[in-house]
Amino acid sequence: MKNFLCGSGWKMYLTCEETAKRIKQLQNNLKDFHDFRVVVFPSFTTLSDANKSLDPNSCVHIGGQDMFWEKEGAYTGEISAKMLLDVGCEYVEINHQERRRFLHETDEMANKKLKCALSTSLVPFLCVGEEKKEDAASVKNFLSHQIKNLLSGIEKKDAQRIVFAYEPMWAIGKYEATDPKYIQTTHKIIRDIIAELYDQTLADNAYIIYGGGVNHETFLDLVALPDVNGLFTTGCGIVPDVFADVILRSAEYLRNQE
Repeated sequence: MKNFLCGSGWKMYLTCEETAKRIKQLQNNLKDFHDFRVVVFPSFTTLSDANKSLDPNSCVHIGGQDMFWEKEGAYTGEISAKMLLDVGCEYVEINHQERRRFLHETDEMANKKLKCALSTSLVPFLCVGEEKKEDAASVKNFLSHQIKNLLSGIEKKDAQRIVFAYEPMWAIGKYEATDPKYIQTTHKIIRDIIAELYDQTLADNAYIIYGGGVNHETFLDLVALPDVNGLFTTGCGIVPDVFADVILRSAEYLRNQE
């Protein structure tokens, strides 16, 4: 089976009680499932309750939706890597499009967050992607510039820990993903950029997952793409029965391809 995982960002939804209940439901639906990891990113205030709901034998893991680049200090409203680890997080989202759009975060800020995360045991979900749908050449130029900025100063031994989440801004929140051919082309572009920056082996083994318009009816079209190593969703992921079905059917499809 190719490298694969499923993630879900729960954004600014769900209370502590709702989060704990949904994680328990998801784990129950995925009992004895261990084909690949499943990562959910609840809101900060619910992380402690989410962690308490986790079964240590479950395939489900939790992450933070963001973090600051300093270890501690007078940074009102921010969350440190140590704080995320303290409530059981193993993963962290960095450079999400909504933070870039609404909070004007930059490549340089994301690079500092990435370096801080990699200095700990946190696994970064590094979000990349263009702001508007363009031709392949324009997308390649944008992604090459962005990824080189994001990975500036990141050594190979650390880069191999990163999960690259391709989430074009124009696709987030849409009901349906864009043309699978476009997604495959773009994932291959990202893999080629990683190979250029490091080497082909690292690029071949990299997790490059897709988010943006992933829905319950057409997700298998994405799973089938050779350079797609996972799905990153909110719409499907926030409903335990639907998310579990996406995960189980993805695993069945991948097993049948072996």
